[in-house]
Formats: sequence, structure tokens, C-alpha cells
Amino acid sequence: MLVTLVLVMTARAWQPFVATDLGALGNGSSFALDISETGVAIGYSGSDAFRWTQAEGMVDLGTLGGGNSVAWAVNDWGTVAVGASMTAENTQHAFVWTETARMVDLGTLGRISAGSYATGVNDSALVVGFSWYKMSEDYFAGYVTRGFVWTPTGGMADIGTFGGDTYPNAVNNNGLVVGTSYTEGNAASHPFAWTQANGLIDLGSLGGRFGEALAVSDSGVVVGYSYTAGDVSYPHPFAWTRQSGMIDLGTLGTGTSGYARAVNDDGVVVGYTSTAGNDALRAFRWTPAGGLSDLNPFDPRESYATGVSTDGLVVGNHFTADGGGLLGFAWTPADGMVDLDPLGGQYSQIDSVTKNGIVLGFSYGGGSAGHATVWKAARRGRGPRR
Repeated sequence: MLVTLVLVMTARAWQPFVATDLGALGNGSSFALDISETGVAIGYSGSDAFRWTQAEGMVDLGTLGGGNSVAWAVNDWGTVAVGASMTAENTQHAFVWTETARMVDLGTLGRISAGSYATGVNDSALVVGFSWYKMSEDYFAGYVTRGFVWTPTGGMADIGTFGGDTYPNAVNNNGLVVGTSYTEGNAASHPFAWTQANGLIDLGSLGGRFGEALAVSDSGVVVGYSYTAGDVSYPHPFAWTRQSGMIDLGTLGTGTSGYARAVNDDGVVVGYTSTAGNDALRAFRWTPAGGLSDLNPFDPRESYATGVSTDGLVVGNHFTADGGGLLGFAWTPADGMVDLDPLGGQYSQIDSVTKNGIVLGFSYGGGSAGHATVWKAARRGRGPRR
């Protein structure tokens, strides 16, 4: 395992991050897709799903009998992982993995040419995902896709639809599931929230035909994007709560579009918007009190934010000047924005940050295989939480 201390400096303060190479299964690349609050990372390397811990390193989770698998999400404790695997019958099925039961096939919602994929899990082992299947044996019959929830006691259940395909993206620790569901004929889509008690709830729109909920905090703040009204329709980032309904977060400068990617329990939202038509992307931070702001208005590089921790550490990526890739960044109110340098390569791509500030991403370039990478701040920023 390769561990490097990366020292970077802003105009305000030193901000060291310790970068850890998670390795790979064999000699190939590895891609981490999620990480727990306890530092357990999951993803895929080569053709198989993996689970990584500081004590054991990268462990192959195997498959459901087929040729490949991918682990997509892990709960906060790092004890339950979910994803999808090919079966011996060459169909893709959602799975749940635990240390005791190992990889368990969750099945599908249909019987004809059916498959499934798990996209989220919470600390109560509630798994969410989607399943596709044909409506009949007719060769020309089309496929439908429906969202599901799965529990160890109840198995897989359809969460409903607005008339068309349904895709859950995330679930919080209170069992609130979010995603997008299409109308009849997939003519339009709306972001949704689902609970066991209330079923599927339409979160509305900002006037356009399409929208999607991408993330939800444990405090119940849902974020994503919704298209706006007009002949020329653009997506705007939104935040939604039961009390406020859908709030248009707007765009930066003269920009026309944007997406909200992540939110913390204080309602701090991050993502990106265009700043000049649709030509330049800028990472943003939005708070209920302060509204929308550019994370680093004096940096000419295009950027987008992908995650925010409980105490306000924002992470994301810049586009590099050479056009060859990305360079990750971390931002705090106290220390501003610092680059997260790659391990043994030219580029780093940041995917997310945990509630307690563990940064997850990927280091690549420089003629070597890219590897899943974790960055931890040796000293956290001193800024306020809001």
C-alpha cells in the first residue's frame, strides 16, 4: 500500500492531506464508488467488486456465479455493501454483501428477461435499486424499469411509478428514498421521495418536463435538478424539504443551467452551474442563509463540486489546463480551495466525501494504471459549519 503526504498551501493557511492508494485486484485499475464513515471503501477492480479496509486491504467480493460484479454503495458502518453481479445464467442481479452472509442475490421484480441493480443502502440494511423486465414473451415487447426497496425480512418490493420507468438514486438513514420516475410513455420525469408510510411523493418541478433527485441528507433535505419552463428549457439545481417544497437555487452570473449534487444535514448544498450561457462550469455552495456562491471566483479553471461533509468541507474537481483530465480539490470556509494531488500520476478525480470528512476518488495518468484513492485532512479547516 502506497501512502503519500501531500502538502498544499493556499493564501490563507497550510492544509495537508494524507493520500492513500487503495491498490487493485491484480495489476489493473481500481475504482472506488463509495466509502463508509468508518473508512471502508467499495467499488470494482478488473471484473470484480471489492471491499477495502485499513486492516485487510482490498478484498475480492466475488460474483453471483457470472463473469463480473460491481459494489456501488456501502452503509455508514461499512458492514453492508450493495451492487450488481452477473449470475451463472448471464443475467445481472442486485446483491447485498455482509461479512456473515457474503454475497446474496436479491432477485428481480419480473420473470421475463429480468435484471436488477442496487444503488443504495442505509444503516438499517434497507436496500434500494431498480429492476427491469419485459411485460410479455412477445419478441417485440418492450422493457419497463421499476424501483425497489429490499429488506432482510420483507424481500424485494416495487415502490411504484408515476406511469413510466422509475430509478431510485439514494436512501437516508430514516428510510427516505429519492430518485426520478417517468410519466406514461416516459414523456416526462419528476423527482420523487418515497417512504414506507407515504409511498411515492412527486416533488414537483421548476416548470419543465424533466427532473431528478440525486441525494438526500439524514435531516430530510433532497437535492437534484429540474428543468425550467419555456421553449428553451434548462435544468436548475433545487433543494426540497417537506416544509419548503422545491426551491430553485438559481445559477451563477449569466449562466442558464446547473445541478445540485450533494447536501449535508445543515442544508448546505453543493454542485455546479454554468456562468456564461452554457460555456463555463463553476462549483457552487448554497446555504439557506447565504444563497448561492462561487467556491473560488478568482480561479479561472472550470470546476464542479461533488460532496460536502457535516462541518462544511466541500470537494470536487477542476478541469486541467492540458485538457487531459481532472484535478480534485478540497475547500473550507477558513482555508479556501486546495488541490488534492494524485498518487503517481497526473490527475485526480474526487467522487465524494463522508460526513466526517474522508475524501474518496481516483488517481490516474502518468503511464500507470489508475487506482482508487482516499484523502484525509491532517488538520481540518477552522471555518464555521454554515
